[in-house]
Amino acid sequence: MDRFWWQIPGPNQYVADIVQDLIDGKNVVLCLPKHMPAGLSSAVRLEIGEEWHWQTFSLLEENETEPVHQLFNIFVREISPTEIRNARTLAQHQDFGGKIIWIENLTPPLWGPWKKFLTNYEQSCRSVSKWNRTLFCVPLIGDLAIDPPREDVCLSHHYWRGVVDRLDILLFTAHLFSGKQLSDLQKQVAISAIANLALWDPNVSEWLAYESLEHILNPLPILLEIGQSRCWCDEMISSGSDSWHRGVKDIIEGEEKIHSAALAFNDSTKEIDRRIWSAQVGVLLPFVEERRQELLSTCKDILTVPFQTNFGVISDLRDLEIGHIEYQLNSNLAGNRNIKRLAEQLKDIRNALSHLEPINHQLLLSREINDWRRILGK
Repeated sequence: MDRFWWQIPGPNQYVADIVQDLIDGKNVVLCLPKHMPAGLSSAVRLEIGEEWHWQTFSLLEENETEPVHQLFNIFVREISPTEIRNARTLAQHQDFGGKIIWIENLTPPLWGPWKKFLTNYEQSCRSVSKWNRTLFCVPLIGDLAIDPPREDVCLSHHYWRGVVDRLDILLFTAHLFSGKQLSDLQKQVAISAIANLALWDPNVSEWLAYESLEHILNPLPILLEIGQSRCWCDEMISSGSDSWHRGVKDIIEGEEKIHSAALAFNDSTKEIDRRIWSAQVGVLLPFVEERRQELLSTCKDILTVPFQTNFGVISDLRDLEIGHIEYQLNSNLAGNRNIKRLAEQLKDIRNALSHLEPINHQLLLSREINDWRRILGK
């Protein structure tokens, strides 16, 4: 994962909270869903600086030695044969102090002994100065994330849930589009649409950012591919096995949402279309309104009021809607064809969005929409 991800507000605050607990002398258990963005270990290590010696401890499935014995064998140089090897002795041993140990490759068969060890070690840390403690940073991923040891004085939980908001994913997605050869409008629509589809998942942003505008606005095949790569399926979703820890759901801005790649298997409510439509509304309706006002100025000698509509008479030129402008321009045989075409396409955009329909990518690629500055003499 791009380092930039860990610098944006939500993920950066998550890392900062972890580091603050480490500084306060707490072991940290990270409860993480499957398909978590990569790079968390590096981000924490970078944030904590050089105050502690950082150690990554990668576990092996075939190693059935009790955790405390593994740790003594690796980190303690000398120990009396008569000394008891337990969590308390380890925590107080001078060879073991002053470290941050990041545990990797925890699996369900290994987790039972490690969970017991961490519970005992937390209690043992209370008798050691926080400046001399070695602390564990333990990522629990997927099913393990719902079975952490109990929080206590020297052990805290950090759930990757509700961490990311829309601004975070917009910033990250916009970063991915730096230097891409698209018009400003196309880029804004693409970024907004991807952010609405990705929700909290930067991996989706990375996947879609390299696709054409057509595929971004018609993303179902790509979303299905993402879901299949994660071994999601319609049966799993419909059976209720779609909990947060599997990466299928998360909370964004206070509301629980289903991952777009999970929805792709059975989107009976057309939620994916609604996410694309919502993204387009935020970009395109302001665009249409700004062009409407410019058309009023450019075509003021052609447009006329009073103008009869189905809802009454418009007497002020400034109140003409884009549909009224398009109608009057097309009723004038002498008008500029490019301006007429631009007004027609702006009306099509407004009408589609007003009827809760995402617009076709071809409209965004049209010459008039992308050349509006020259057409309006800007």
